[in-house]
Amino acid sequence: MSAHGPPEVSRRSFMLQFLRKSVTSWVGILILALALGAVVITLFQPTGPSGSSSGGGKVLATVGDSAVSETDYQRLVDRAVAQERQRTPAITNPDFIKAGGGEMVLQQMIAGKAMQSFAAKNGMAISRRMIDGEIASVPAFQVNGKFDEPTFRRLIAEQRLTEQELRDSVEQDLLRRQLLQPVVAGTSVPRGMAEPFAALLLEVRRGTILPIPSAAMPEPGKPTDAQLKAFHDENKAAYTLPERRAFRFAEIDTAALAQKARPSAADVRKYYDENQQEFGGVERREVRQVVIRDEAAAKAFVAAVRGGKPFLEAASGEGYADADTALGIQSADDLAKSANPAVSKAAFALKAGAVSDPVQSPLGWHVLLVDRVIPAAALPFANVSAGIEQKLADEKAADLVSDTVAKIEDRLQGGESLGDVAKSLGVAVQTSPALAADGRLFDADYQVTRIDQPLLPKAFDSDPSEGPQVIEVENGRYALMEVTDVLAPEVVPLDKIRADFELAWAIKARSDAAKAEADRIAAAIGKGETLAAVTAGKSLPPAQSLSVRRLELTQMAQQGQQVPPPVVLLLSTPKGQARVLAAPGGQGWFVVKVDEVTPGNLAEAPQLIDAVRQSLLRDAGNEMAESFVRTIERDVGVRRNPEAIKQVNSRLTGAISE
Repeated sequence: MSAHGPPEVSRRSFMLQFLRKSVTSWVGILILALALGAVVITLFQPTGPSGSSSGGGKVLATVGDSAVSETDYQRLVDRAVAQERQRTPAITNPDFIKAGGGEMVLQQMIAGKAMQSFAAKNGMAISRRMIDGEIASVPAFQVNGKFDEPTFRRLIAEQRLTEQELRDSVEQDLLRRQLLQPVVAGTSVPRGMAEPFAALLLEVRRGTILPIPSAAMPEPGKPTDAQLKAFHDENKAAYTLPERRAFRFAEIDTAALAQKARPSAADVRKYYDENQQEFGGVERREVRQVVIRDEAAAKAFVAAVRGGKPFLEAASGEGYADADTALGIQSADDLAKSANPAVSKAAFALKAGAVSDPVQSPLGWHVLLVDRVIPAAALPFANVSAGIEQKLADEKAADLVSDTVAKIEDRLQGGESLGDVAKSLGVAVQTSPALAADGRLFDADYQVTRIDQPLLPKAFDSDPSEGPQVIEVENGRYALMEVTDVLAPEVVPLDKIRADFELAWAIKARSDAAKAEADRIAAAIGKGETLAAVTAGKSLPPAQSLSVRRLELTQMAQQGQQVPPPVVLLLSTPKGQARVLAAPGGQGWFVVKVDEVTPGNLAEAPQLIDAVRQSLLRDAGNEMAESFVRTIERDVGVRRNPEAIKQVNSRLTGAISE
């Protein structure tokens, strides 16, 4: 990370949060990474009809008429942790929750449902064709530039997603775009605001990092009983077994039900005749639009386009990229649902290449352009009958499964046992030992193994007092389940793992000694002594000298590379001073000293100012969008359940509720 020579400047976002906040620990870096990955998390947010939750368990929050369920929250946390684990392999669910990741996931779920509720209240909807187009445009689902269904199926299976979950998430994302694009359009950032940030990115710091390993400290000797008891009392949370649950279950054979769901030939033909819009039997149009908040500005936009200015060039002046204006190929009904009937009527009154007068909606003034008109030309019945048959079979199978599940629930509520119901269905009953929420199994000697049990989250969602019940394993799959035992959190007795405690005590004692030595060195440096003088005669590893530029570190983090925490600390330590930072896992401490700070010279990379302006512009737009979302939340009404949130996070972290 040399500071020599002019830097190579990337025009991508420069992660301004990295500049605005001093990230001085692995937790800070984790939160930063989560913020950057938030859009990926929302892509897989589960929703049901009208934005309602598809999950079960306790309700963590109510958004309008929709609920954020404990099950969906846990599922999204698991996905977020799995994604973050690609950057931080050792991260666990407790790490994620304690670093604020759980709150970030929950807030994103609330915001998503609030926008869905607001959109529904204002007559906005997304057509199936729009969702199809969005999915087909994802590069990961394409082979040789074209959508490939086997690749699509394989990738969503690898992510443990159903097609409906993905469709619901894409629908939510499209709604977000329609709501937020008009809000963020038109923001600007002066050059003078960008220059200090750009100069800071070009700043060069030269410093020294000295490791102080715990292993370099003297052996502390054997602890006394009093010392060990005090250490045990201070660290009960770390040596507490979380709540564990045992249960039994039997999966319902939905595949057998699906075999009874084949539609008749007459049913297939009837569907074809009644749904011609799906098969090209109605006129469609490829439409573009911009939404402008001010009527006068919208009329000026129309006048400019009708006067010869290209539509996309005019849209660019309003903050729209090419892709932002595209509504895709729409039928009149589709456009009426995704926008509103007035917008659809205006679009279908135009000739190809024509632009509409402004049309008002709750979002502002819509201006529409018809790129082309596609006449009605229905696909032959023979070409689509197999697909219709499969669609109807899937729908009928879902109805059969729903009816079967309802009958089973009636039997269980009537007092029949899980075993009797399972026997009548011809399915086997299986049992699971008492597991923690993260799958850990503790034996009599408190040794740990981890068991992959897909139904475990459902067991923790269940109320044991309700007896056996039917739960949804995943979309379209159901099982009978009964929690048979609940083991409350308990502190491991000292005498059961005394050897482990003695080892942990010794590690902590040596770590404390290493910190004391690091603090002594940092204090001496702060008084003007040299590093060589204060470490003379000490058996310590050699110090590392390095020179770093903020821009290079920012680009590393942007590309997903982990920036070592001591290097990050170098960016916030004053010249001539030293600060102390813990090494991971209690292995020791770092003394970080800054020797020289060279201010950034914008003459080396003048193009960086424009790149930073764009980044600031995105940041300003994000802040406006966030403010708008908070307003939507107040409009639809959001009520959190703090106790339920606390309980689910306690289970995920293995903590005991006080």
